[in-house]
Amino acid sequence: MDSQFDTAVAAYESSMEEMPFRKHIEAYSFLNAVGDIVGRNVLDLGCGSGLYARRLRCAGAARAVGMDESAAMVEHARRREEREGLGVEYLAANAADPAAGDLPDIAGSFDVVTAVYVLPYASSQEALQGFCATARRALRTTGGRFVAAVLNPEFSTDPQWYRGYGMLLSSQQSPAEGTPGHLRAWVGPEVLDLDFFRWSAAAHEQALETAGFDRVSWIRPTVSEEGRAGYGDAFWANYLDCPHALIIDAHAGPGPNSRPSTAEGTSSAPHK
Repeated sequence: MDSQFDTAVAAYESSMEEMPFRKHIEAYSFLNAVGDIVGRNVLDLGCGSGLYARRLRCAGAARAVGMDESAAMVEHARRREEREGLGVEYLAANAADPAAGDLPDIAGSFDVVTAVYVLPYASSQEALQGFCATARRALRTTGGRFVAAVLNPEFSTDPQWYRGYGMLLSSQQSPAEGTPGHLRAWVGPEVLDLDFFRWSAAAHEQALETAGFDRVSWIRPTVSEEGRAGYGDAFWANYLDCPHALIIDAHAGPGPNSRPSTAEGTSSAPHK
């Protein structure tokens, strides 16, 4: 399947270092939300070039699997795995298709499922529900967690709000679910153009509930101490006031893995 990410491999791979917010806010906040995964099996949906699958494996995951619909991303991740030998597995599959959660060695095999900027690329409510269904089917039957970085339903519509962080976000002014939007990001010398879709908090929660998740928390991102020291609080003020992304921590239970996250900034619903 062709993907808009097929031509974005190099930019995606370098963006963690080229865009300070990815390192000091996104990764810091997301990995805090995931928490301790030592000895656990983790599936990363929409893994891209394997950035988070590798990090989760290095953080102690007993098994780390990355799934992505982009053949180019998966090929890159596999080549890197051949060089580094971390023990990360990669699978080319469309996670929006619930059948992906029923694949051999995927169904009922994981303690935690993660996804970073995957749900915003659901072009329909069926696709949004499909991502969530895949996550639930991949988790153990006794329960588990789905931790996902998603587009903030109330991200700033000021076209310059995120420019200092290397991004421009634009979207049609419409209350309709699945309203199209566009992200332009500057990653070193490269420009990354991606289309996304806006979904409300209610739409996310309904899709998760339909998939079998019974408790959902929204987590606001925070900045690392290294980021504060390196750039100063004023640099991060706009982003922290109205971040472009929030983190969802969804639990399916009952089960030994259905417990609250210890991440900072947890709330029951997103807000500016």
